[in-house]
Amino acid sequence: MPKPLSEHNFSADLCLPAREVRLFRDDPGRTSGSASVPRFVDAKMRKVVELAERELDAEIPLCPASLYIRFVRDGNRSEYERVYFRRRDMALKLALAEAYEKQGRFTDKLMDVVWAIMEESGWTVPAHLAMYSPVRGDMGLPAVFVDDQLHAIDLFSAATGALLAMVYYLDKPALDACSPVICEKLKYEVTHRQLEPFLRHDFHWSGLRGNQVNNWNPWVLSNILFAAAVLADDDETLKAITSRAALSADNYTRFLPPDGGCDEGPSYWGVAGAAFFDCLELLYDLTGGKFNIFGDPFIRQMCEYEPKMYIHGTRFINFADCPPHVHPDGSQIARMGRKCGSPLLAQFGDVTAIFGDLNLSANNVYRTLRNLITPEHAAPESTALTRSWLPSLKIMCAREFAQTDRGLFVAMKGGHNAEGHNHIDVGNVLVYSGGEPVLIDTGAGTYTRQTFSNRRYELWYMQSGYHNVPDIGGFCQRAGGQYRSSDEVYDEATGGVKMQLKAAYPAEAGIVSYTRETVLEGGTVRITDAFELDGTKEIDIHFMTGARPVLNGGQTPCSITLAGGRTLRFDPRLTPEIEEFAVNDGGLERSWKTPVLWRIHLRAAVDNAVFVTEID
Repeated sequence: MPKPLSEHNFSADLCLPAREVRLFRDDPGRTSGSASVPRFVDAKMRKVVELAERELDAEIPLCPASLYIRFVRDGNRSEYERVYFRRRDMALKLALAEAYEKQGRFTDKLMDVVWAIMEESGWTVPAHLAMYSPVRGDMGLPAVFVDDQLHAIDLFSAATGALLAMVYYLDKPALDACSPVICEKLKYEVTHRQLEPFLRHDFHWSGLRGNQVNNWNPWVLSNILFAAAVLADDDETLKAITSRAALSADNYTRFLPPDGGCDEGPSYWGVAGAAFFDCLELLYDLTGGKFNIFGDPFIRQMCEYEPKMYIHGTRFINFADCPPHVHPDGSQIARMGRKCGSPLLAQFGDVTAIFGDLNLSANNVYRTLRNLITPEHAAPESTALTRSWLPSLKIMCAREFAQTDRGLFVAMKGGHNAEGHNHIDVGNVLVYSGGEPVLIDTGAGTYTRQTFSNRRYELWYMQSGYHNVPDIGGFCQRAGGQYRSSDEVYDEATGGVKMQLKAAYPAEAGIVSYTRETVLEGGTVRITDAFELDGTKEIDIHFMTGARPVLNGGQTPCSITLAGGRTLRFDPRLTPEIEEFAVNDGGLERSWKTPVLWRIHLRAAVDNAVFVTEID
């Protein structure tokens, strides 16, 4: 599998001496020999200043132990994370505004927020602490108060280190005018809590133990590299961190398929493939432009995953834990397109940039700074690929028109039931009309302790019974890599796909063969389910909707009216039922703007049968 850094002979010897490192060296507003801090785009920064002004009178929230420990007490992680991320969001806006204005009016509030963050006992969030046995994560609170105890590096401790490094990078003169202790402490805390542990310990996300890794790897590494670029002031330390980061980053891509598919979904791609791109931009900076692999075909493929999953507006194909609305960083994607030589990415980035506004993120500060120095391009008409097929993930999508707000859109997935952020959903189908949902994937609910535990699949929205796939003989699909699709055939001419799904179900279901074929032709989505069973059994074909479906009679029997005036037509041998149920999850209610969802059941007792369902 791809290991682009080693394949292109990356070496820390390419790195500039620490004192010569200039971030954003390809910034169009920078001139040779200019100051280390780049020039921001005025129009963007005026918006940032407005946001920062609202923080001047805002209270800095407390991060009490009683909130932290709730994760081990009752599984709640969101309440502590709410105040934790609020602090960091405040620091980001204040630091950016002060760096732009340089008038001192944001400095005291910035000092207070930064000091509060540095005084936190640990920067690892409670949901991640338990996986770090060296820091006694089973105790419910960060037990790091002796010099030889290891500070854990998780997603958000690394992001915190990078955020504080950004404060140092942008605002050290202003903070030094208050007291030099602030930046001295800042440098100590980031070095002690992040950079030194990074060099000393093979954390699970590094892949240095030989294990498979996910989005944690490039996301953490991008933040570690930024913090090192700012704060590591001796050449050997900077080289050591850069070398280790490059070795670790290859452990991410070696588990990716050649087509660059991201099985964690389009929302996680923003901190997976997109974070790997951040690493490449940082390595370009750290080497003075000598390490430049943006033209590598695999890098381009990895970046082009996101537009291949696009539906319309902020809607993306949301298999796995992906929510139905995603806000990709359009400025970064457009930059990918121009650096990788991909017109698809450049156009897609310019289109989606309008949905992300400033794309300020305290969890990706290097990218945030990149965006604030990059002028925006005029958004073209929102068009997209009419067909795509990701052979590694077995995901097909097709649309009636290139204009994303017109006509029908359909997607289907195969794969297996042990993918990243997995749901039990092999064979699942989504249908949209005019960019709006018709048949849906509900997505994941609010994350709790149960979400990533051995009780994950007790959650209804993880189960195949609440996806657009059938139960067969009273059996739903099972979790595990052995439960999968096979014999996938993608038709280049029609854009349709057919696959064998019998192995997605347990042997007790008695399935000799079950194939599903999905195609969009002539303004109609056609789903063909062919069953061959070892005896007569009930099949129950499910379809999930986010708007109330209406069972028709009279002149249109065997049909159901769906959202957008679309009609689902089914075989008369099937008995329909429409079930309404409460989602009982705040996150899902916000996603679908309804406290209830609907599940269509189409049932029949068969041994061998073919059923065609059409949506037009």
